[in-house]
Amino acid sequence: MRILLRACILLTCLAATWLAGSVQATAAPSNLYFIDDFSGESGTYFYSGQLDERRFGYDKGQYRIDTSGSEAYGQSVLLEDLEEYSVEVSAQLLDSSDKDGGGFGISFNYNERQGGSDFMLFLIYNRGAFAVLRYKDDKTSVVTSPQLTDLVKPGKPVQLGVDNTRGQLTFYINGVEVHSLKETQLTRGGFGMFATRRSLVQYDDFKVFADRPTPKIFKDDFSTDASFYKGSYGEVEYYYRDKRYYINTLDTQYIGLSPFPEKAMNFDLSVDVELVQGEPQGGYGIYIRDWETGGGGFNQFRFLVADGWYAIEQSVEDRPLALSQWTQHSAVRLTGVNRLRVVAQDGKLSFFINGVEVYKHTDDMPHMGDFGLYAAGGVEVAFDNLEFLPLQ
Repeated sequence: MRILLRACILLTCLAATWLAGSVQATAAPSNLYFIDDFSGESGTYFYSGQLDERRFGYDKGQYRIDTSGSEAYGQSVLLEDLEEYSVEVSAQLLDSSDKDGGGFGISFNYNERQGGSDFMLFLIYNRGAFAVLRYKDDKTSVVTSPQLTDLVKPGKPVQLGVDNTRGQLTFYINGVEVHSLKETQLTRGGFGMFATRRSLVQYDDFKVFADRPTPKIFKDDFSTDASFYKGSYGEVEYYYRDKRYYINTLDTQYIGLSPFPEKAMNFDLSVDVELVQGEPQGGYGIYIRDWETGGGGFNQFRFLVADGWYAIEQSVEDRPLALSQWTQHSAVRLTGVNRLRVVAQDGKLSFFINGVEVYKHTDDMPHMGDFGLYAAGGVEVAFDNLEFLPLQ
């Protein structure tokens, strides 16, 4: 659970051995869920930086993984938890000193675990072959042994695709179905790009097709302690008391974030907030569309009130940006309970205080993410009567 600390996109490395199987897959969703053309114009999502001798990053409208100075494979992934999706990317091996000729591929059904990660791999050999591997519990096995194909030409760009429907897998090269199988161990997760050791690979037009999950309709009067986190995290306390939920940052300047159990992009969210103790210099309220960009930072919107004032803030890769500076407004009560409401529908965001619309904003990068309750340092804040309605 991320309340104070930020997690990074995980980069992993892989070393390989082999095993086999095959079965017919079913159709995967066709709705565009995610796209990155690597131009950087609408944000960066994948990791940029260096891990030992391996380099990862955006370069002139493409993405590169450079393991040319390393004996380790490299990959860059998006952390998701999807069980039905299609993923595709264009890839090209630019150079390799790997004795096996070098290769690249798509990682999929990727899941983090304590001490490592598990994932599937659709691997392309530059010499003209493909294979399917499973990396699980620090062991690598071959699900499909290397198969020759004339669809792969050494050094030429290759369009790769994988359909996953709860473990029913179909594989594509340059739009041609080349293989299908049933996977029973790793059937859902995230996805990304992979490069073999001592290789330089560039990628373009990473796309994911999936149906966006719709969170359940949810109401919470906090009469029970079943929904939100309770306990301490760092120097922040989270607890239920007198049928309300509290975030206590009185003894710290750390912020407190308490997320809803699910992610969402389009929704109608409202909650009662009240300052119980402290000096609300940084405000308190709710946050929405909190998602990891891939560069080690997070994007987030915050809707805050304090002492008869309100503010709407945005973080872009953890860099703060004030959309609406602190503004005094008659809709904000100086003391007692204020009811905050946000309606998020694709690129349109509307903010309400006690039934009065106080601000509108256009989100140029609407994205599914975490949302929940927020308190800056130095306060004790009570929350009540939370209502969440998912929107299509």
